[in-house]
Amino acid sequence: MRRPDFLRPTVLGAVLVACSATVFAQDINLARNEKATEQAIATLLLTDIYKRAGLTIKVQPLPGARANAMTLSGEKDGEVARIQAYATKNASLIKVEPAYYYLTTTAFARVDKGITITSKDDLKKYKVGLVRGIAHAEAATEGLTNLQVVSDYDQMYQMLDAGRIDVAIDAGANAPYVVNKLKLKGIKAVGELARLELFTMLNPGKKDLAPKLSAVIRSLKDSGELTKLTKQHQDDFIKSGIAP
Repeated sequence: MRRPDFLRPTVLGAVLVACSATVFAQDINLARNEKATEQAIATLLLTDIYKRAGLTIKVQPLPGARANAMTLSGEKDGEVARIQAYATKNASLIKVEPAYYYLTTTAFARVDKGITITSKDDLKKYKVGLVRGIAHAEAATEGLTNLQVVSDYDQMYQMLDAGRIDVAIDAGANAPYVVNKLKLKGIKAVGELARLELFTMLNPGKKDLAPKLSAVIRSLKDSGELTKLTKQHQDDFIKSGIAP
């Protein structure tokens, strides 16, 4: 039986809506820690990983604590890059393995202070600054009582420059960017406390994506392409001068 002409647009529209829904269903909304260089580079790398899995991501930079809260509540599908300590603390979230990037937890201080840090014990002698919600900095300073927790990286390095704190704990890749942006002089790395792998995280509602992403990451690692992509994105980001 021939379908009446007036129904054809409706049927076509329904097909288009269904196709659109399929496409939009593949857009994954993630959060990342704002104003952090290693997070910006990780976002570029993870975009490639998702693309190879047939998916696209939309990433919103947020304060670390807020990114955590929105992922736990389901407002975000996951987070770009977190360390093992974060995954352990937030056991309800899905950690996608293996790790695909890394960061170094590094201590920074003014050159004229003559400070050298080799372990957490060394930090006990100083006023130490860190940014709220940054898991690797919190892990490196856990148990210390001489902490000054601030809201963002600019504030932390301005305090370091002014002598209000003695040591700042940050990712090794991030500090040079912030110090240069603020035009501060005489601040340098004075010790590396840890080198940590970074994992992308998913809320439980998106756990079906984990095997796809894991397969892509493993393939890129095995072929050596992940190393090449990492270097490419690091170099491109540094050259771009774009804010993280």
